[in-house]
Amino acid sequence: MEIIFCGTGGARFVIIKQLRATGGFIVKGDANIYFDPGPGALIRSLELKQNLQKLDAVAISHAHIDHSNDANLIIEAMTNGGKSKRGMLIGSSSSLEGNERFDRVVSAYHQKLVEKRVVVKAGDKLSIKGVSIEATPTKHDDDSGVGFKLSSRGKTIGYTGDTEYIPELGRVFSRCDCLIMNNMRPAGSPYPGHLDSELSIRVLKEAKPKKAIIQHFGMGMLRAGPEAEARLIQKESGVETIAAKDGMVVRVEEGKSLVDFE
Repeated sequence: MEIIFCGTGGARFVIIKQLRATGGFIVKGDANIYFDPGPGALIRSLELKQNLQKLDAVAISHAHIDHSNDANLIIEAMTNGGKSKRGMLIGSSSSLEGNERFDRVVSAYHQKLVEKRVVVKAGDKLSIKGVSIEATPTKHDDDSGVGFKLSSRGKTIGYTGDTEYIPELGRVFSRCDCLIMNNMRPAGSPYPGHLDSELSIRVLKEAKPKKAIIQHFGMGMLRAGPEAEARLIQKESGVETIAAKDGMVVRVEEGKSLVDFE
């Protein structure tokens, strides 16, 4: 599997200023899946020469704009402008159905363009072209939000989504080959509903993945320096940790280590 980071920023001021791109990431392999296509996802993915018509699914962890803004556009691309009814749309109930707090972020029109639409909650499992996907628990402002865990050809990639520390994370992401963590804030700067570096350390000590990648940086992380925070997380957790950069590509392949390319 290959991970393409179309954007590594998160939170409102990073979005507004585009200090980091906010396009989410794509996992490519037996199935090609776009996760959390936030503001700029379409433009950033095209700049990175990604063929969105080859996507098999779009997955949205929750309804916040930094995770979903370009979802309708990405669905348009996946379905060849709506001419081909294909692909899967996976999302939290807030993102696909809305609730008393959130409007749905994918329009009724775009939900009808895809071949299959699946509303997921933590613990739900499904499969796309032999890639197993499990929705994972979160504790966040959007209480229907999820993370994801993908398994294919003996390799597993975890994605925390937006969440603060909860005890289930260590079990759910146990022994992942690669764990992508939305580490919004640096150590000493906690914020409800999100991971900071200290909470990421706690998760990694319990989950013990082979590698960890931090991303979805807020202003505080950018000021502190994501690379410095990654070094701290690695030192304290004992898990090799890298800070994602916009446009970075990471390969998770049998018999090979993670390799990143600028």
